[in-house]
Amino acid sequence: MSNVLGVIAGAGALPVILSQEARGAGKQVLVISITRDVDERLSSLPNSEFYQIGIGRVRKVIDTLVEKDAREVVIIGRVSKDLLFKPMHLDTKAIRMLSKLKDKSDSSIFEAIAAEMESAGIRLIDQRFYLERLLPQKGVITKRKPSKDQWRDIEYGMDLARKIADLGIGQTVVVKDQIPLAVEAIEGTDEAVRRGGKLCCERGAVVAKAARPDQDFRFDVPTVGPDTVDVLIESEVAALAIEFGKVFLLEPEETIHKVNKAGISVVIV
Repeated sequence: MSNVLGVIAGAGALPVILSQEARGAGKQVLVISITRDVDERLSSLPNSEFYQIGIGRVRKVIDTLVEKDAREVVIIGRVSKDLLFKPMHLDTKAIRMLSKLKDKSDSSIFEAIAAEMESAGIRLIDQRFYLERLLPQKGVITKRKPSKDQWRDIEYGMDLARKIADLGIGQTVVVKDQIPLAVEAIEGTDEAVRRGGKLCCERGAVVAKAARPDQDFRFDVPTVGPDTVDVLIESEVAALAIEFGKVFLLEPEETIHKVNKAGISVVIV
């Protein structure tokens, strides 16, 4: 069996971290960056190859994986969904694939990509396989614990976050006194938190982040990290709740240090 792991990389640090973990496990890594916002470290990893291929060039991506004998692949990192609305960036295989979809939801797109990969003999694997250390344990992981009112908002917010995730809308909600202030959609987590923060009349909003019940972790594991904390501080958020086993905590030591310094509670539920 081939020892080459394909890493189809979007933006952010996760593709770098996963590639490093895979190399530590003895894998040769073939990185295909599909975004212009590539982390420069990806192009200089030892014992790896690096290619830059546009997200819409599906045939080129698959052909490269097959040519390099990468029979297992991880797709990881941020990719802007608005590229789907720019036909000039899509090759004929991508256009044909998208034209067959029942809708443009994440799950429909991911299922179509998986089918194309599998038809070429390529197996997509769960992102968590090499990144288990980024999944925090249950409980309050910060110095500050939520207040009673915030616990009620956490329970309410997590239930709401799971429901909107199940509908394919987003993964994050902002609530206060069991009132929804913001629901994430295509704009992403940071902008949803900022909107919620602006609508909260006083410090104390709760942010909840969850995965959908049938989340396909081959394509997407919700993530929070130091950059998320910056937005929480800017928006005067009091507590963050994330779903156990289904959300990555990026750069855990730095992230926990920043939330402790800011007096924000983080709860894994």
